[in-house]
Amino acid sequence: MSWRTVFFIALLLPLTPQAVAQEARPAGKSVLLLLPEDTALPAMAMLVASLRSSLWETGDGPITLDVESLDLGWASRPEHTRALRTWYLTKYRERRPDALITFRTDAIQLTLELRQELWPDIPVIVLSEDERLWEKHPRPERVAGLLLHYDMRATAELALQLLPDTRRLALINGASPWERAEQERMLRDLRPLMAQRGLEFIDLTGLPLAELLERARTLPADTTVLTFTFITDPSGRPFVGREVARLLLSASNRPCFALHDTVLGLGFVGGALVSYEAVGQQLGLLTSRVLRGEQEEFLAPLKRAPVDTRTVDTRALRRWGIPRDRVPPGVRLAFDEPTLWERYRWWVLGALTLSGLQALVAGGLVVERRRRIRAQAELLERQRLEKLAEMEARRTLDQLAHVSRVAALGELAASLAHELNQPLAAILSNAQAARRLLNATPAQLDEVREALGDIISDDKRAGEVIHRMRALLKRGEPRQELHSLNDLVREVARLLTNEMHLRGVTLQLALAPSLPAVQGDGIQLQQVVLNLLINALDAMADVPAGQRQLQVRTASPGPGRVELSVQDSGGGIEPSRLALVFEPFYSTKENGLGMGLSISRSIVEAHGGQLQAESHPGQGALLRFVLPAAHTESSP
Repeated sequence: MSWRTVFFIALLLPLTPQAVAQEARPAGKSVLLLLPEDTALPAMAMLVASLRSSLWETGDGPITLDVESLDLGWASRPEHTRALRTWYLTKYRERRPDALITFRTDAIQLTLELRQELWPDIPVIVLSEDERLWEKHPRPERVAGLLLHYDMRATAELALQLLPDTRRLALINGASPWERAEQERMLRDLRPLMAQRGLEFIDLTGLPLAELLERARTLPADTTVLTFTFITDPSGRPFVGREVARLLLSASNRPCFALHDTVLGLGFVGGALVSYEAVGQQLGLLTSRVLRGEQEEFLAPLKRAPVDTRTVDTRALRRWGIPRDRVPPGVRLAFDEPTLWERYRWWVLGALTLSGLQALVAGGLVVERRRRIRAQAELLERQRLEKLAEMEARRTLDQLAHVSRVAALGELAASLAHELNQPLAAILSNAQAARRLLNATPAQLDEVREALGDIISDDKRAGEVIHRMRALLKRGEPRQELHSLNDLVREVARLLTNEMHLRGVTLQLALAPSLPAVQGDGIQLQQVVLNLLINALDAMADVPAGQRQLQVRTASPGPGRVELSVQDSGGGIEPSRLALVFEPFYSTKENGLGMGLSISRSIVEAHGGQLQAESHPGQGALLRFVLPAAHTESSP
């Protein structure tokens, strides 16, 4: 044997069959489910499918679910149990799951014995129908569980509500050890109810199937039948509960009630039905929590799983002539299908009325045509009135805007008078000086020419002031023209220059270059700017001199939009009043009319824009409006 062969064998030796099996297993955790019955039974199959889905949905990763059927109901002798232990000890000695799940008291005991011999430290999740489970046996460590309660009393109470003439309760159950143990618990729950209602009990449990069916055919008329399961008869012969249920429902002359939703639809009237799909979901949720290491579940007692719902089959109600108004509130109605008349009555009524409708169609069309002509005339008249109202509203807005401009310029009368007095006084002074210079000997013509130049300059200055005032005071129809917002701001700023100087306000203009032009009425847009600036000046009346700062900015916040913002250094606007400043006749000034900002907002909205007010603590008030830009851009 060469050294290469020896080296290759040495590499393979650590790979024992156990290691190879572990490497072959998929990544993630595995869970072993030990069922008491065959997985082909409907209840077991539904539980397994729901548990598998719940584990995958709620787990932190892939979880492998291995399922083993113990068949304890059909083979419960000690030899069978010993054979099972020997088989599973051999099968799973090298396959260690991360958790065990088991269902039913007899399967729980076998599962705990297997864990003790194979994996003493892995957790076990149990679903027990015996709430006294840990009273009979000491509770082992690392066991979490849920209580599955087959509520026969709730089923009997539902039956008595649906069938108030009941005087006898008949109970049908199988003969396996587990069925007999469950029967004792159910009878403990039923005895107080039967004593309270004075009911007679008919025991049909533990009978061979043929005798059971014969007894079911001859039950008294005031009897209600309660069923549980039928795994085996007294001889130990195994049965499938669903098939026994079909035979029983065919033979019974009285209404039957059940506890399992897997038989709903076969003919049972209803009951507090256990949903094995919900059982699987609850087991999956609890198992996922245990696998994540939530240890507090191991210390809690068995908690009842909310998996049963009082349900009634409406088809069985009709079969036994039970009125639907006897169904208590909160009970689920299954197979609530409409009757033949309820399903097709509209078709029948439609067919009967179709001929009558066809006869009315011709007359209806004539009437509809007349109505349409009348409606069109009314619509045209309404549109004409709306257009007139719109024109009247616009005319009213123009008048209010003119009044607002006059009022605003009236507030600036002193400032404008002062601004006019300066060039007029300069004109008078220069004219007097020119006359003196002409009377001098010799005449000083150069200085006369300079004085005349000053007279012309001051005259133009006064003329510009008067021109701006006349433009703002002028009334006329709105004109849609292209304007530079920057130019409009500069003109208004020049008009208010002296007023700002008298009030001690410092103006800061930050006008964006290459600002797109806007389209609209220049006088109205100037009025908006004038109103905003005057409001800002008034807002700073209580601010100490030297701290009165007024900032005016223009910008283009986005394509096709132009923005103007005016911010003062006053006390700002209270947050509760921000929504009111644009309302008509609302003013924060003692002598204000409350129309300036309202008119300004109307003008801005008429030009397709928006006017907003903001106020931040310590920063004064900020008013801004945004207008759509015209298609043709113009530089300021």
